[in-house]
Amino acid sequence: MKRLKTVRLAAAVAAMTFALACSGGQRRAVSQTTSLTEGVTTMAIDSLTLITIKDNEGDKRMPNKLFYGDSDSAKVERLSPEGSVPSSVSCFIVETGGKKILFDTGNGTARGGKMLEHLKAAGISPEDIDFLVITHFHGDHIGGMTLDGKAVFTKAEVYVPDKEYASWLAMSSRNARNAMHAMSAYGSRLHRFNYGEPLPLGIKAMPAPGHTPGHTVYRIGRLFIAGDLMHGFDLQIKDLDICPDYDMDREQAVESRRKYIEYVRQNKLIVAGMHFPGNGVKEAL
Repeated sequence: MKRLKTVRLAAAVAAMTFALACSGGQRRAVSQTTSLTEGVTTMAIDSLTLITIKDNEGDKRMPNKLFYGDSDSAKVERLSPEGSVPSSVSCFIVETGGKKILFDTGNGTARGGKMLEHLKAAGISPEDIDFLVITHFHGDHIGGMTLDGKAVFTKAEVYVPDKEYASWLAMSSRNARNAMHAMSAYGSRLHRFNYGEPLPLGIKAMPAPGHTPGHTVYRIGRLFIAGDLMHGFDLQIKDLDICPDYDMDREQAVESRRKYIEYVRQNKLIVAGMHFPGNGVKEAL
């Protein structure tokens, strides 16, 4: 059954039609998104295949009050008259060079995460993941790394920003202890990197502090993995100064958000955000 589903996945990717256009001398792929199964979509970005995995069940919205801060409540209510903002908890697999890279792992089964269930339905097993790359150590991004205290992705080499690791190691909270336990479950397969060091398959890591001290965004080809630069896209894209309560350092978070939104626009990148609505992908910002 697994082989059949894997073949079906490959056939779905191969069956998609992608038009290539030239704009300003640059080759640009116009992609088409295909739904493989509930909570899983796939799309091609030049030579990459992006598989999106929804970790939450049903629709997810974030209430306006999460973005109030000390003085932004009136502004937030004006920009988001529905009272809440569409969101998601998403993880992303990039297939390239015959390898699978998983960016973040969602909440984990014990916390209601649906990632493993959706992967199984799409014919992908945890053993199929070659590399696991983490944006930061919040529970809805690393919760799926372990199950019953053991590593879920038994063959994956894991890459985490050293700045994030060191910051959480210095904390004494329960969440910090849980994060360190998840990291230790991978033993010698855990790799702590500094910015500028080469990562597998041409992944480029870039510091985006503010949400957490070592929050990190990634670029591979024309794909930008935004992590938690935004939690409520439809609201925050209207005013990049708006922060959710989850941002540890609001000033740094705003600086990072502005920097990388401009970077994405200048480089005409496709963006995958862990809390973007729908399947988590925006082809233009």
